[in-house]
Amino acid sequence: MDSLPMISILVLVFAMILLGEQIKLKKDVRRLEKLMKHLKNKIKKLNDDGNQLD
Repeated sequence: MDSLPMISILVLVFAMILLGEQIKLKKDVRRLEKLMKHLKNKIKKLNDDGNQLD
């Protein structure tokens, strides 16, 4: 019965680490989505500028 508290503590630590990694991944995804949005806007602007010259 002494192993039950140790197991519960380890499960709690594992859950906290897992939650922290999930938050980091969400932050990276948001950052990459913003970057893609800016890049798409720049590409669209370049295409529009190129079509106006023709």
